[in-house]
Amino acid sequence: MPVTLKELGARARVHPSTVSRVANNDPSLRIAPLTRQRIEALLRETEYRPNGVARGLKLRQTLVLAVVIPDITNPFFAALFRGVEDGASPHGYNVLLCNTDGSPQRQRSHLQSLHARRVDGVILASSFLKDPTVRWLRHQRIPYVLVNRFSDEDHDPFVGSDDLLGARLATAHLAELGHRRIGHLAGKPTVSTGVLRRRGYLAALTEHGLAPDPRLVVESGYTEEGGARAAARLMALDERPTAIFAVTDMTAVGAFGAARRMGLRVPEDMAIVGYNDIPLASRMMPALTTVHVPIHDFGSVAARLLLDQIETGEPSRRRVIFNPELIVRGSTVVGAGSPADPQAAPVFATE
Repeated sequence: MPVTLKELGARARVHPSTVSRVANNDPSLRIAPLTRQRIEALLRETEYRPNGVARGLKLRQTLVLAVVIPDITNPFFAALFRGVEDGASPHGYNVLLCNTDGSPQRQRSHLQSLHARRVDGVILASSFLKDPTVRWLRHQRIPYVLVNRFSDEDHDPFVGSDDLLGARLATAHLAELGHRRIGHLAGKPTVSTGVLRRRGYLAALTEHGLAPDPRLVVESGYTEEGGARAAARLMALDERPTAIFAVTDMTAVGAFGAARRMGLRVPEDMAIVGYNDIPLASRMMPALTTVHVPIHDFGSVAARLLLDQIETGEPSRRRVIFNPELIVRGSTVVGAGSPADPQAAPVFATE
C-alpha cells in the first residue's frame, strides 16, 4: 500500500500538512532547515509522490499547462517545449502540446478546446500580429505568455529575442565580409519575427551603404521546403546574390540544398546565415553561421512567468527579451570552426 501523509507526518514528527507542503514545493512554507531536510529525506526514502488530482481539487486547478506551437517538426519548438516542461514539472504541472501548422483557425480551435478542458494557463508560440485569439485569451482571463512571437506589444507578457538586433548582426556580418548583393529569405508579414527580422536586414544594408533591392527579398515562411523554393528564386536571378540571410535556421537548411542543386559552393559561391542556432546548425557541412538565442531559456522563463500569474491571480505585461549573439561558422567564412555552445545570452527585461 502507498504511504500516506499521516504516516509520513508521524515519522517526521510534524503535521501531515507540513509534509504535503514540502512535497509540493510550497514557496510560502517557513520551517527550520533541519526539519525540511528530515522530511525531504523521508520523501526520497519512501518515493512519495503528491496526489495531483487531490491537490488540483483543493486549489481548483487542473495542474495542466498547454504549449501551442506552429510546427511540431521544427527543432526550435522541441527545445522550447523542453524548456517549458523543465520549468513547470518541479511545481507539479503537466504540459500539453498543441500544433497549429501555422493556421489561425487551428490555433483558435485549440485554444477554445483547452479552455473547455480548464487548463490553468497557455504558452502561445504561434501568435500573429494583432491576433484576435490573444485578445480572446485576455478577455477570458486565461493566464498566458507569448513566446518568440508577439501580438499586441503593449498588452501581452512575452519572452523572446531582440529580433531587430539579431537580423542586423547577421546582415552586417555579410556586408563586412564584402558582399554587396545580400538576399533575404523573409518570414511572413503577419508574424512579428518576419517583420522585425526583415526590418533589421534592411537597416543593416542602409548602415553599410547598400541600396535595398526588392528583388532580393523573397518570402520563404519558416520551413526547409519554403527556404529551398525561395532560395532557388534568388539564385535564378540574372544578378544573383552572393549571400543570403535566412529568417530561421530551417529556411537556411533549405537554402543549402538549393545552392548545392545549382552547383554552388557554400560559402565560396554563396554565403548563408540562419537564425536561432538549433542543434542541427553546428552539425551541417559546413556548419551554419547563425544568430544564437537561448531557446530552452525561452521556455523555462515563460513557464515561470505563467506560474507567477496562476499563483497571484493577476495578469502580467512583463516582457523578457534576450540579446542575440552571432555565431560565425563555415557557411560564411572558409575554414571557420564550430565553437562550443555559447553561454546563455545576457538578458534584460521591461515590466
